[in-house]
Amino acid sequence: MQAQATRGIWELLFWIFTGSGLFGLPPGERDAALIKAVPPQTVAYFEWVARGPGKPGAAGVDGFAADPEIQQFFELLDTALANRAGTAEFVEGDESDLLPEIRSLSPQLLKLMTAHPGCGFVGLEPPPNNPNLPLFVRMLSGVHAGVILSSGDDTEQLWQSLNQLLSTLPDFQFDPNSATQTIPIPIPGYTLLAHREGSHVLLALGDGTLPRILDGLAGRQPGLDTNPRFQKSLARVTVPRLATVGWVDGAGILNGVITALGPVGTLMRPLLNMTGVDALDHIVQTTGVDQDTMVQRTFIATGGRTDGIMVLTAGEALKPHHFAHVPGDADLVLATSLNLTRVFQESRQILSRVQPISVRVFDEAVKQLESELQLRIVEDVLPAFGDTIVAFDSPAAGGMIATSLVVSLEVKNPQKAAVVFDRLMNLIEQSLVSDHPEYDYGTTVTLRQQTFLGQTLYFVNTANGGFRGRVSITPTFCLLDRHLLFAVHPQAMKAHLRHTQSKRPGFDQEIGRKINLQAGETLSYGYLNGPRASSTMSSLLPYLGDVLLRRLEIEGVVLDAFSLPSAAAIAPYFGDSTAVITRQPDGLMFESHNAPPVQVGLALVSAYRSWHAQEFEVLGELRRRAAGADGAVLGPAEGEVVPAAAEKKVDEKAANKPAGRGLGPIFLRALIPEGLQQAIPQDALRALEEGPTPEMIQRREEARRMREERRQRRQRPGP
Repeated sequence: MQAQATRGIWELLFWIFTGSGLFGLPPGERDAALIKAVPPQTVAYFEWVARGPGKPGAAGVDGFAADPEIQQFFELLDTALANRAGTAEFVEGDESDLLPEIRSLSPQLLKLMTAHPGCGFVGLEPPPNNPNLPLFVRMLSGVHAGVILSSGDDTEQLWQSLNQLLSTLPDFQFDPNSATQTIPIPIPGYTLLAHREGSHVLLALGDGTLPRILDGLAGRQPGLDTNPRFQKSLARVTVPRLATVGWVDGAGILNGVITALGPVGTLMRPLLNMTGVDALDHIVQTTGVDQDTMVQRTFIATGGRTDGIMVLTAGEALKPHHFAHVPGDADLVLATSLNLTRVFQESRQILSRVQPISVRVFDEAVKQLESELQLRIVEDVLPAFGDTIVAFDSPAAGGMIATSLVVSLEVKNPQKAAVVFDRLMNLIEQSLVSDHPEYDYGTTVTLRQQTFLGQTLYFVNTANGGFRGRVSITPTFCLLDRHLLFAVHPQAMKAHLRHTQSKRPGFDQEIGRKINLQAGETLSYGYLNGPRASSTMSSLLPYLGDVLLRRLEIEGVVLDAFSLPSAAAIAPYFGDSTAVITRQPDGLMFESHNAPPVQVGLALVSAYRSWHAQEFEVLGELRRRAAGADGAVLGPAEGEVVPAAAEKKVDEKAANKPAGRGLGPIFLRALIPEGLQQAIPQDALRALEEGPTPEMIQRREEARRMREERRQRRQRPGP
């Protein structure tokens, strides 16, 4: 449990120390020799530059890095990490102390590695033609990988820190008289070496890898910079001040794997073509600074294909009119285009090509779903809706980044959409049953409806149920002529309906100014109001940050509340965060601006969620221990009847339950953003999927009859 709980902490520390700029640290110097040191046929490459010092008083990331509070935070963190490493103890031969020792050494080593330029790479070469070797060994023998660190004046310190970490590994023997150390690995016939060469520290995996790196550094052999595909794609994503470079040669990886598999690989190639996997030719990525703004650009070469798995990129291009219903003051807008009909049809085609038996199962499941809905998926359901899905939050609706989130699905055929929506609401209503239907109160989970501004709202009511002590959402649905709407609570839906009738400006008038548009057909938009997000996160930082500090303290990194930066040290340096994905004739282009505030916010929220989950695990364990020691439990109270253990038997209802019963939860999960699904009470989804029992249906009908009788008595005229 602890390993899982602390994982997010070390991820956050990595972003803090990395020189990639992803955390918001300015890039410094680049070592031009690194890209020349790796072979041209390298299939995976990642390079980072040194961390820059920042500029006091400058705008953007340079000013952020030089801010006194930010510098003080890093100084305090450095001190805490140094104290932690200095107090770590390791007893040779005691494997229980191995993980704490690695944890104590890793942060300082990581800081040294990312303070200077460096890179890592993986290459594939034809494996030896030796049929006596196991397939797995032959595949590995063609893999060559390495890490090159350009450490400058810190080379000695980095070399010592690396070997101190390696000394925690079993069977590692440090030779102080050699510049090359052998690192034991459990792969027969494979070598992993650590080497010091001038101002570089190297790690090399595979026979011949170390000499190849040294030849590349010395300029005796060509490097990745001579690869024409790499150079051509890199020119499309370059930034003025480079922070990172990434390269994945998809075609090279597939060819290498197929070659290594021999006859089996030959059989795989048609399969890759059928599924569209071979469309991923290569990926190139850069991050850096452009006019004081952190920028990330990525190009995925697909040849323009939209078949197979690439059907996910076959949606209609987004246009400004797709955002006309979004309030102009929205602080969060996420939009994507997805051709649901083509995705459905292509999925079936892939199954029919790859596994004909599976497509029969797929068709049978579709038939059962259609029977449950009494609608045809391809002819009735999918044509009712368009390609565009938009999620947004508006301060005018009471939203604070995502607290009043509304999700809209474009309606293409209002008549068909009305039928689908009605069937869906009926399905949900039939599945959500009251625990005590004979009363008008005390319900656990029910589907209710109200009319507002001429529109009918449906919402899954859980307000009176047994879900106290937790924050949950109230899924709310409404069908308009042009959109099917979902909101996290009725108040957000009502506020949006008021906006649609107010004729106030929409986001379509703001999109050109707030989104960095690229050439090509836009498939996805993302916008976050930077000042508002910074203000919100800054107000939460003392509380979420306290959780982070407690988690760090568990790991031995002791910081106090004073070390956390204030809002004045964060908000002034970051503007709006944006992201755009465009479809181009030969691939996909992704560009984001000012991602660091989003990533830091997500990291803090993740740390809080992880801590919160761990607290529940601890409380659960305490309750189990309180039940009794060594398996003993408290006996029943005097006079209490202890029911006999129920005999386990097959649940005939579950076995005979129609497959379409799960359609309701599927629709809910499809419309509700993934990050909010955890707020839905699990009892609601469980009741929705299992459906009502005959007894529940009888009680519900009886309750309805009683309510109708009371209503009729109230309407009768008096004597």
